[in-house]
Amino acid sequence: MRVLIVDNDINTVETLKASLSGEKDLTIDTAYGGKEALGKMTANPDYALLVLDIMMPEVSGIDVCAAMVGSEKMRRIPVLLVSALPIESKEFQLSLNKFNELAVIKDVMEKPFAMNDFIAKVRAIVDGAKPVR
Repeated sequence: MRVLIVDNDINTVETLKASLSGEKDLTIDTAYGGKEALGKMTANPDYALLVLDIMMPEVSGIDVCAAMVGSEKMRRIPVLLVSALPIESKEFQLSLNKFNELAVIKDVMEKPFAMNDFIAKVRAIVDGAKPVR
């Protein structure tokens, strides 16, 4: 299963990618901005998960989610949002209202977070997306 990690901070992308490297059934792809992520998902919308930073220049995580909702193929990709904004902050709570409108968002994590928690959330979303046999 393919996971796309999107953040404008190269160190964050590489850290998250490394944390998932032990998950043998996952193939990790990366993008360093919302525009690049949308291009990758448009070209190949078979991702099992999008790990998406909220605050990015030009095309934000919210913009990416809004574009995904407007695309029949991309709206099927579940999203794990990550944010440096404190979840309890006013800015985050205002954004949360937008999140509730965007059905693609499955969970949210506040940076910094423990890698074990991150891996557990990724597994929960990806494993939940597997077809039942």
